[in-house]
Amino acid sequence: MHTSPDTGLFHRPDPIGDRIIDEWMLDPEIAFMNHGCFGARPKSVVETHESLRHQFESRPVEFLDRRRPQRLLDAKARLAQFLGIQSEDFGFVTNATGGVNAVLRSLSFEPGDEILTLDHVYNAVRMSMRHVAGQIGATAVEAELPLPVTGPEQVLQVVEDALNDRTKLFILDHMTSPTAMLFPIDAILQLCKQRGVDVLVDGAHAVGMFDLDITRLAELGATYYTGNLHKWLSAPVGSAFLWVHPDRQAQIHPLTISHHYEQSLAAEFAWQGTHDLSAWLSVPAAIDYFDQYGWERVRAYNHGLAKWAHQHLTRAWDVEPISPADGSMLGSMATVRIPDSARERFGSADRLRHHLSREHQIEVPIIEWNDIWWIRVSCQIYVNASDIERLTQIVLGDA
Repeated sequence: MHTSPDTGLFHRPDPIGDRIIDEWMLDPEIAFMNHGCFGARPKSVVETHESLRHQFESRPVEFLDRRRPQRLLDAKARLAQFLGIQSEDFGFVTNATGGVNAVLRSLSFEPGDEILTLDHVYNAVRMSMRHVAGQIGATAVEAELPLPVTGPEQVLQVVEDALNDRTKLFILDHMTSPTAMLFPIDAILQLCKQRGVDVLVDGAHAVGMFDLDITRLAELGATYYTGNLHKWLSAPVGSAFLWVHPDRQAQIHPLTISHHYEQSLAAEFAWQGTHDLSAWLSVPAAIDYFDQYGWERVRAYNHGLAKWAHQHLTRAWDVEPISPADGSMLGSMATVRIPDSARERFGSADRLRHHLSREHQIEVPIIEWNDIWWIRVSCQIYVNASDIERLTQIVLGDA
């Protein structure tokens, strides 16, 4: 994917393969551009998941008692290799919000302490911050990052201005949810390390979207990292992880305290009460699915399509990009302002959402954020440029 020197236009990407949608459980009649919400699963992953559930139900004690420890270790080892971490330094959780809560509810804050984030934060994390801060008189602070964002330097400056002696924890989105923006994580981690502030990275969208090396991020200053595995890794819903720096592991516990309390981080998170482990044990199958195409190729296609979609939609709808036009702050998603003409025509975001899904079989999120309507297009390997072109014309009222 490159920019034409004469026009500045990104080339329309060709599909990564023929009828890839047939390898997924998705209804092929629907143009599914909402992978960033709950993800989607390849058929091979669903087959593995169902097989594991069958094994559990047919021999519950054999599966959950005798075979669980080794199977869990095997699944963790595969994910650890993929993420560049050690198996003993992380545990599985059900979603990234649960990972955030495990950290927030384990730490001790005092009145006057500040838990900092930016106002692009995922709303569930916002509410978690408010809840924890409100219980002990701490303050949940959201630093404003105005749109449009002209570059990584603007983000870094906002963070630098917001940090102070009261900041005890900074919650950093690796990739923002409403605005689909890649933050300059390396520079922010280094800044926080210099200021002596612990950082919890919310990587809800990052696993699979980016080539992660969490050990490298730890060296830069990451204290905690949590990420979903059901989104861009396409593992079953209910699979996520929480990594904790070895220096902080004694302080962090799962939300459910059980038999292995205070033994070790790995031991505590390995048994969080009776739990269906099949989603966690299916994670290697999800890695295997993308291995067949090559992760570098998958990421290049998804990112290239997101850059093209970002440019195509902003130009066709005559709206200002909210991040650099070169796509340098994009991953595999692009958030674009919906033109005022569509807002006037439909009156409510729900009506537009229903029009797209019911009348045109297009599944894409319409986000109301800061009193503006936005559309967030997710580009997974089964999405083609033609899907985005059709979406473009329908919103304009030309189809």
